Amino acid sequence: MEKIQKQSIDMRGGKRMPIALSNENLRIGAGKAWSAKVAGTLDPTRTRLDFEVGKGGMVKDIDQSQSIPKRVRTILNAHGIQDPNLGRSDEELKKSRVGIRTYASFVIQGSHDTMLNLAFGEQQVDFSSKADNSHLTRDVKIEQWAKDVYNFMAKKYGEDNIASFVVHLDETTPHAYCIVVPITDTGELSFRKVFVGEQNDKFAMSKQTKQLWDEMASISQKYGLARGDDKLTTGAKHKSYLQWMREQVEENEKTISAQSLTIAAQQQELYDLNREVKGAEIRLKGLNTMLENLDKHRLDVLAEIEILESEAADNESENSRVSGKIERLKAELQLTEEKIKSRKEQFLTATEQLRDLNHRRADLQHDYDDMMRRINRTMPTLQEKTYHDMEAFAWEEAALDTFDRQEQLEEFREALSDYPFLENKFNKLYEGSFAEVMATKCTEVTVVASALFLGYVDQATQYAESLGGGGGASSDWGRKKNEDDRTFAHRCLLMARNMLQPSKEEPEVKQERRRGYHR
Repeated sequence: MEKIQKQSIDMRGGKRMPIALSNENLRIGAGKAWSAKVAGTLDPTRTRLDFEVGKGGMVKDIDQSQSIPKRVRTILNAHGIQDPNLGRSDEELKKSRVGIRTYASFVIQGSHDTMLNLAFGEQQVDFSSKADNSHLTRDVKIEQWAKDVYNFMAKKYGEDNIASFVVHLDETTPHAYCIVVPITDTGELSFRKVFVGEQNDKFAMSKQTKQLWDEMASISQKYGLARGDDKLTTGAKHKSYLQWMREQVEENEKTISAQSLTIAAQQQELYDLNREVKGAEIRLKGLNTMLENLDKHRLDVLAEIEILESEAADNESENSRVSGKIERLKAELQLTEEKIKSRKEQFLTATEQLRDLNHRRADLQHDYDDMMRRINRTMPTLQEKTYHDMEAFAWEEAALDTFDRQEQLEEFREALSDYPFLENKFNKLYEGSFAEVMATKCTEVTVVASALFLGYVDQATQYAESLGGGGGASSDWGRKKNEDDRTFAHRCLLMARNMLQPSKEEPEVKQERRRGYHR
């Protein structure tokens, strides 16, 4: 039965968009922290196909000259509205009931197969690690879909209130990312009035969202997409690349499990064949040595016969004695030549056997490699992907930490000229900082954080302790409810740093804590 293709809309409010997120949406920052962060999460060979829809539904290259936060401020200023969150830190704005929601972000897409077809037509996209999709071209159908969706959003929320409408074709499923500033018909900034409604009803948001799905259904149907299930009801979210990989792992788990028996058998056969090849090579080498020795002996016998025949010709009195010796040497020569013939036959047989073994080994290795390639295409290595993502997150955290300390650094630097004793204090400024830890233990922090992210708490603890670390995650360590990949990765990195700090516990205390993980 063919899978039903559905539309999908995910809407969320925001108070102030982080520059890092703006850069990600506008694909800014090649070679900087952002490109490290998204390494492996999108396909850089398809990024050139991303585009933006601007005023009047015009398809154009993504405008990277203005960040999304600046675009939002421009729209607010056009209505004489000052940013209500001005002066508040990002940490403050994370708290509930602090600050005002100044924008809504919409992720709009359809089912994977339909969106791929709209974006690339019949062209095949390679989703394997480090794939080269530079040959792909953008299909006009995705542009028409984007213009239809843009026009719908412009009509519903006001074209002047759309801060950005970007279409990403370099991720798993092509989608549009639309930012809308909630300006009412009377020129007010009100997230509730625009996206929730005036009624004081706890189900108001749900009703508004369902209405949005109903209204957009006419556009979706034009492209073969049925009305989807609103995400406030289902709890579904726009999938990250890592989430999509997990689903691929689960989907292929049974197939991989069945193939594992074949793989194990192939590995054993390869092992046995390698032993046979090694044995055949040793035997061939031995036969070759025997042939060389027999041939040398044959030449020595021929030389001795030649000398004796010369002596017999010169001295007739010695003829009878020499003749007997010559006969014995000729008999020995015949026996040697028969041995040489036999060893040559054995050598040829051994050569054929070795050639046959090498052919069998090559064929089996080809089959084994082909199966592993097929497995790796259908199931990217989760641990490897997590490690690279975690490393990118770690360096971003180190950069932010260094930035936060920059003012202190400058103060110390100025003071050092008058107070030399502060030099020691200046040298200790970085002690215990994330920048210092990453500079000296980047790999160790990444390994521990990756293990925590994947749920291997025991292994993370044992590894940290083996390096002299004394910290430890609690036995119920894991992802919190509704915690996204980035937030959880941030916690994993901080915990990894703590776990690698030198131990201050007594050995008995540490042992007791380790036993606690297994209760």
